[in-house]
Amino acid sequence: MSWCEGSGGKMTWVKLLLSLVLLHAVSEASANQPPRFQNYFFQSYLLVYEDTPVGTSITQLQAVDPDGEPLIFGVVGEEAMRYFAVQGTTGVVWLRQPLDREAKSEMQVEFTVSDSQGVVKDTVNIQIGDVNDNAPSFYNQPYAIQIPENTPVGTSVFMVNATDPDQGVGGSVLFSFQPPSQFFSIDGARGIVTVTRALDYETTIAYQLTVNATDQDKRRPLSSLANLAITITDIQDMDPIFTNLPYSTNIMEDAPPGYEVRKIRAIDQDLGRPRGIGYTIISGNTNSMFALDYISGSLTVSGQLDRENPLYSSGFIITVKATELNDDRTPSSATVTTTFTILLIDKNDNPPRFNSSEYRVLITELAQVGFALPLYIQVEDKDEGVNSMFQVFLTGNNSDHFSISPTSVQGRADLRLRVAIPLDYETIRSYSFSVS
Repeated sequence: MSWCEGSGGKMTWVKLLLSLVLLHAVSEASANQPPRFQNYFFQSYLLVYEDTPVGTSITQLQAVDPDGEPLIFGVVGEEAMRYFAVQGTTGVVWLRQPLDREAKSEMQVEFTVSDSQGVVKDTVNIQIGDVNDNAPSFYNQPYAIQIPENTPVGTSVFMVNATDPDQGVGGSVLFSFQPPSQFFSIDGARGIVTVTRALDYETTIAYQLTVNATDQDKRRPLSSLANLAITITDIQDMDPIFTNLPYSTNIMEDAPPGYEVRKIRAIDQDLGRPRGIGYTIISGNTNSMFALDYISGSLTVSGQLDRENPLYSSGFIITVKATELNDDRTPSSATVTTTFTILLIDKNDNPPRFNSSEYRVLITELAQVGFALPLYIQVEDKDEGVNSMFQVFLTGNNSDHFSISPTSVQGRADLRLRVAIPLDYETIRSYSFSVS
């Protein structure tokens, strides 16, 4: 190839200039290689447990710079900087604020690494690992219910609801009563409360039960307590009962009509809402001698009593019935009966009486002293006790010719009339006198 000095020098310069330009471009490109993170969790996730103490190192960022320049690590974002801090030169990441998986289960955290030429950012998905740090929590407290006393055994009456935000066994809840109840059971898994024994309002009107909700973490079980108040409502299942038994009294036989013998009282054994009582006589009220007020229970004399009347002499045994009344005052099926014994006290209101108003007899004058005249004389006082005691004697002309015995009588006696002085037909042919 031929060339001239001018043209040859020019071409040589051009070639040299291009070479320098290419060399400078290659060197500049090689000096600007950015750093890059090497931690595995940038491609997956980083697990940090929620109970990690503040100040704990949770990981160390690792990065390489092809140019070998010193690297500076950091974290960006308001939320990320509240929870995490990065030691700039070492890349150690430590916790600044407590974690709570139940409040936030994961975080997207952006870390940085920089050299002298610039900053590289990459995001890590940080999963907050669960620990059993929450006790079960009851809903809709307070727990209070009312059930009737005739609720059948086996009936479900309530459901307790509690949840635990922890995961796994730490979030699984079992229920129980503390202490166990003889009358109620609770389903461990579902919290359903069931009647296990017959209830009785008259024995127990309320139950205070303590429900225990426990999670199933064997290493660190947590539990909570709640009160369950069960009020038993009364059902009319009890018959009435008489008070102040037994009923027995004595009254004077001359007690006038309207005289109050006694007030009878019965009560409803159902204590929740006791009903009124109606009173009636169902037997033993001979000739309706007594009246019983239906509402007040006042027993009064309603006829003319007489102890000497054979129907009444032994007294009265009256059967009385008490009946619970419905709200409309009609009788219910709840009843009770009892007897009331009434004895009549004697009053001295009866004189002695002979079995005849006149006695006649024929005897011979030869009758000896002491001879008993063939007469049947009987005397009786129907009163009782001392009221039936009396004296018998003879009065009238010539009554001294005869004697009578006995002279002292209680109740009833057969009298004997005897000759006391010898008789003489020619002197006295007949005798007339009185026995009193």
